Order: sequence, then structure tokens, then C-alpha cells
Amino acid sequence: MTAGTWWAHEVRRCGRQAFILPGLAVLLAYAAVAAGPGGGTVLGRALLSCALPAATALACAAAVAREPMLELHLSLPTPYPRTVARRLAWPASVTAVAAPALVGLVAATGHPLAPMAVLLELAGLTVLLSGGAVWATVRTGSAASATGLVVAAVLAKLLLIDRVVPEGAGQALPALLAGVWLTALALRALGPGGRSGARLGHGAGAHFGPGEA
Repeated sequence: MTAGTWWAHEVRRCGRQAFILPGLAVLLAYAAVAAGPGGGTVLGRALLSCALPAATALACAAAVAREPMLELHLSLPTPYPRTVARRLAWPASVTAVAAPALVGLVAATGHPLAPMAVLLELAGLTVLLSGGAVWATVRTGSAASATGLVVAAVLAKLLLIDRVVPEGAGQALPALLAGVWLTALALRALGPGGRSGARLGHGAGAHFGPGEA
């Protein structure tokens, strides 16, 4: 099987939500910002900073949880963590395109913003939420726990972190490091020495069927 065939398969396994959720998040954030006054409403600013990262995190969690044939993957020569990492590259790629598009659309409305700072903050929060969502899904075998974690993290950012930590690099860099660490923990737990693989395979079957591939 060629590399192109593998990538096409992983794109199908991720499902349409890997494209639809980030796309809807971009439209929602843009609409909220464009509808507000010159400085943007509180809702608009919140959606600009959190909608796309949260949507990407949920898409990543769903991509991990919807695997119905985990036992088959574990019997293949390709390590399952590598398969998951390759699968997660699809929603990551979609978001890498969607984030600059969102910033460009908002800038076109005339709203004042620092594009690089916004992109850095989006990248940091996306990696943090996605890493946390994948970790929660692997540990519990269900994407429902990832949804709760994402909601809690977004509320903590908006209600607490934004009040005490400056936006931009001050938030983005720690978020990037924490997200990479959580992703590494999740992938390690899916390896031969981890115990989460069986739990994931059992939990995924309860929420996502083969017909959703």
C-alpha cells in the first residue's frame, strides 16, 4: 500500500467532522466579530480565540474514538500510535489553513487585531485543547469526556487565565508545551506497554460504529 493510499484511508477514518467542525467554527467566529462594533463584542472576541481550537479538539477526539477495529490495528506491523498520529494530522492540516483564513477575514472587516499574536494564541490553544481531548478520549474510551474537558478548559481561559496572564506568547507557549506533552502521553498509552488501547477499543464501539467511516 502506497503512502498516498494510507493518507487517503486515514482521511476517510477521520470522517467529515474533521473538515466541517473547523469550517463552522471559522464562520461562527467571523460572523460574531463582524456583527459587533469596531472593537468587537465580548462574545466575538471569545469566539475568535476559542471557537476554532475547540472545534479542532473535538474533531481530534472523534477521530480517535471512532475506531471500531482496534484489535486489527494492534496486529499490524505499523505501530498503532503512529497510525493515530497520522490520522490526527488531517484535522491539524485543516486548522492550519482555517486559522490564517479566519484572521484574514476578521482583518478585512477593519477590526483592530495583531495577526501574528492572534495566530500564535490560536496555535497554542489548539494544541492544548487537542492534546487534552485526545488524552481524555484514550484514557476513558469515549469522546464525551473530551467534550467536558474542552468546555472546562475554554471556560477557565475566558474567566480566569485571560484576567491574569497576558494574551499572546504568555499564554501560547505554555499551552503549546502542555498540549504536546498531553498528546505524547496519549500516544504512549496506545502503545504495546499502555493499557488504554483495550479501553479505547471497547469505548469506541459504544459510541461510533463502522457505518460512520
